[in-house]
Amino acid sequence: MPAIHSHECSRRDRVALCLLDRRAPERIHRELGAFARYCVARIERELGAAEGWTITVDIASRGFTSKVIVHHRGHDLDAVAHGFDGPLAIWDAMCQIEQRLRENREMWARGSA
Repeated sequence: MPAIHSHECSRRDRVALCLLDRRAPERIHRELGAFARYCVARIERELGAAEGWTITVDIASRGFTSKVIVHHRGHDLDAVAHGFDGPLAIWDAMCQIEQRLRENREMWARGSA
């Protein structure tokens, strides 16, 4: 299997991670990917599996920016967050997504969305 460069997107199961910093070592890419998959698993354990997740992490002027997009029950939800490091940016965006999934869960269960 060819090595994935840190500026490319990697996909494991339904979770794609895009680390946009071309200088980031592979270790960082693997660690952020593992953390993102942990966050997805934690959310899906309670709220059910989504069709797919895309997590993008980039360096911002004051730390890191993360954008999370989840495709769930035919709907796309996204959140953007900032943090002093990549995991904090991912965590904040995941918390936003989790809250929106919770808010929409009842509506989707009724089939009205």
